[in-house]
Amino acid sequence: MIKMKYISLILGLLFVASCGNEYVVEDNFDLEELPGYVAFDAPGNGIVLEDILTTEDGGSQTFTIECPTGTLTDLTVNYEVSGSAVAGVDYNISGLSGTTGSVVISPDEADFLNRDNVDLVVEVLTDGVIDGEKSVVITLVSASNAEGAVAVGRGGTDLLTTAVINISDID
Repeated sequence: MIKMKYISLILGLLFVASCGNEYVVEDNFDLEELPGYVAFDAPGNGIVLEDILTTEDGGSQTFTIECPTGTLTDLTVNYEVSGSAVAGVDYNISGLSGTTGSVVISPDEADFLNRDNVDLVVEVLTDGVIDGEKSVVITLVSASNAEGAVAVGRGGTDLLTTAVINISDID
């Protein structure tokens, strides 16, 4: 009986002692908020997006642009296209005007897995001309949402800012 009193007393004191202080994470760890960014999504945890090799009759190629830190408002991502392939002759990208274009990442509460991504689809065309291998180079150049500018490239670096499609001639 005396042992139960001591055990109850000790447990009671521990309970009362634990109620006095709140645990604050910042008191025990140096936390740094990661900057938001947009970048091409590489397979797995890769930091390099491999060039895509296709032929003129290869159909379409899809690149996913991600904002892994999330966005609460529409996020516009601007890109430039370069390379030896000619838009409208060798490939089409919806929304491309000249050598620039943009896509919008919209927050979607209903689709949690894909809410901070958008696909950029490049339709590869057969041109009927013997003209050798061509390339399409897509470079992410800027991004912004209602809060302002968002960094381009994984972690605000140059990683995953460029995607390349090499198109082999079939004519």
